[in-house]
Amino acid sequence: MKRFAACAVATLGAIAVLGAASPAAGQNDVRVVLKEVVDDRISEGMVTGGLVLVMNLEGEGLDAVKSARVRLKEAKDDTGRNLLDPNGRKPGFSDRNSNAGNLQVVLGSPPRSATSVRVSGTADLFVPGRDPNSTVKVPGFLARLDKPVASKGLKAAKVEMTVLSRAKYVEERMKMRLDETKIAGIRAEGKERGMKDEEIDALVEMAKAFDEVGESDFPSNGLFLRFPGASEERIQELWLETAAGERIETGGSSSRTSQDVVLKQVEAKEALPKNAVLVVSLFTDKSIVAVPFDLKEVPLP
Repeated sequence: MKRFAACAVATLGAIAVLGAASPAAGQNDVRVVLKEVVDDRISEGMVTGGLVLVMNLEGEGLDAVKSARVRLKEAKDDTGRNLLDPNGRKPGFSDRNSNAGNLQVVLGSPPRSATSVRVSGTADLFVPGRDPNSTVKVPGFLARLDKPVASKGLKAAKVEMTVLSRAKYVEERMKMRLDETKIAGIRAEGKERGMKDEEIDALVEMAKAFDEVGESDFPSNGLFLRFPGASEERIQELWLETAAGERIETGGSSSRTSQDVVLKQVEAKEALPKNAVLVVSLFTDKSIVAVPFDLKEVPLP
């Protein structure tokens, strides 16, 4: 594995304005900066390599940016090969306080004859201060367990959510257990992606191992949630508060997805008070600032 340290600034197609509506965000330019290229162009059996571009943001007003993601529009090497995965998953947002704010982009593997790549796209910045509706508080949610959460704020953001009782959550988790139908689906998807039989077998074994993780780990004090996948993607963060607005301490969390249904559990340190408030931070259109970038002739190691 080779690494290419860089501090190249992307050529921006526009200046990002971090919200005249939010004094904290200011009105400043933000640049996408390439920090590093990790080159792992190998192909040995089931092990395949590629490129990882490590990016970050520079500019004033970044204190107002809670999280960010990179969406690629184009990625080609100088031989003309397309390095984007047509079946790649939609990128998620990364908290600016994690991993030093770095954003990783995974590309396909260029041929050895390639010497540079060009990557263009958009960095989406989540600036909650631009939209007061990006934070929704739901008081009294514990009185409506196993029923869809009733909230004008969530409904306006097209977010559906159900707070589950512990018993109902365990029942829903059991429905997600791997069975022959799900295994057949994994094999069919592997075939569609052109994977070899041994690669598909390994993928199935990995899925079985993951299926066993946490199946008996249901905290007695916890927050248990169910979302449609599209709703879960619009949630940046959620937490619990007392009626007085003090944050309730929680421990670890985990989630599981099956057939576009997401189950999430958050462990609470103590039993939740009956008047606890659920707080949801949302990715809204007004809270997202798009920064276009174009990285030209990025040299390969």
